[in-house]
Amino acid sequence: MTIAATAPQHRPVPRAAGMPVLGNAPALSRDLLGTLTRAFEQHGDLVRLQIGPIAVYLASHPDMAQKILLEGQKDFVKLERLGKQPQGLGLIGGTGLLTNPDFELWRSQRRMIQPIFHRQRLAKMGDKMVQAGQKMLERWESLERIDVDAEMLNVTMDIICQTMFSMDASSVAGQAAQASEVALHFVTKRITSPIKIPIRFPLPGNRKFVRAMSTLHQIVSDLIQNRKDQVGEYGDLLDMLLEARDADTGEAMNAAQIRDELVTVFVAGHETTAHSLAWTWMLLAQHPTVLMKMQLELDAVLQGRIPSLEDIAKLKYTTQVFNESMRLYPAAPIIPRRFEGNLELCGYALDGPARVITSVYNIHRHPDFWPDPHRFDPDRFGPTQSAGRHRLAFMPFGAGSRMCIGNNLAMMEAVLLLAMVGQKYRMELLEPEKIVPHIAITLQPTHGIAMKLIPRA
Repeated sequence: MTIAATAPQHRPVPRAAGMPVLGNAPALSRDLLGTLTRAFEQHGDLVRLQIGPIAVYLASHPDMAQKILLEGQKDFVKLERLGKQPQGLGLIGGTGLLTNPDFELWRSQRRMIQPIFHRQRLAKMGDKMVQAGQKMLERWESLERIDVDAEMLNVTMDIICQTMFSMDASSVAGQAAQASEVALHFVTKRITSPIKIPIRFPLPGNRKFVRAMSTLHQIVSDLIQNRKDQVGEYGDLLDMLLEARDADTGEAMNAAQIRDELVTVFVAGHETTAHSLAWTWMLLAQHPTVLMKMQLELDAVLQGRIPSLEDIAKLKYTTQVFNESMRLYPAAPIIPRRFEGNLELCGYALDGPARVITSVYNIHRHPDFWPDPHRFDPDRFGPTQSAGRHRLAFMPFGAGSRMCIGNNLAMMEAVLLLAMVGQKYRMELLEPEKIVPHIAITLQPTHGIAMKLIPRA
């Protein structure tokens, strides 16, 4: 570990030009993704930006990611709470697993929730994933044009509801998805704003966010209320949360903790996989040779039948396609942290207190680790090209102890859905000029991705 007090010999950090007083806040608020990308291209692996009085260091190298996310977890801490006040995603997830900055409480939560994501349990979820995919494909039979991003959001919401809560998503999917989108956009804007107006103030944006969170809280409260007399009958995540006991204290989760965990699953559990799948279909439409190669694998492995979990290990190229899509369009493109004192990072002096953003998006396109980094090439993830690559040159699910707990679930879900859709259709991009990626916590298309469905002969 090389984190220590700053010393004169450390290199100064390049600074991105900004406006007086506001710094880079206007540019970040207007185009967060573009601003962070240009800062990397112009200044290199580490650059200092300003959001008003707040210093923000942008780290875009795997070595820096390793120091921040793996080796420096005591120095670089979660941003979601400052004192007693929730910040960032903490405004949505509260003290849920994704956003809880208290390491000891987080570790206790992780122990309680981890069993639902063990491979034996995941194997039982495969049938529900396939059923949700079939339901979507049946609906597509009467359609010629779709917004593939919206469709992926719907099917992943259905899968989360079926696998985690044993419920039909149709009654709440639309409400939950819309509320999630409003909440994520609000939090992203707030992160990049130098002025944090208290949410209790009745400004239009604040009121919209409060309504969205009220909707999400009502949905999960109804879930808990409806299950109270059936605890233990389903063996899903909700059962586990209601039955969970801390191994050390024997205490159950309180109502607020359960609520926060369920909201986290609703918001994070479907958005990330859905947008990643949407970007994958866009890339496949732009690269017909890759699509053909993937469909040849699907035909050879599946021979026309519905895929199962046992097929995933054989669908190697399909998995590579999804990995390459996540490289170019990582669902979680930035990982924010904060630190208090002056630190050293890979030879640079960091002046605290400040924030640091690990840019997964920039790391995934770093030319030192990815030749011709903007080119879509699933063969990068074949065994030959993968050998010897930096362990954090590719980290779509984060890194370290805070790595996404649902990474295996997401990969299973994605490969199964790619296989089911790829067997039946190829897609043609409509209005490609309208496809603009932007960060609203997740990396998503601003106006969706309109596509024409073309059944395979």
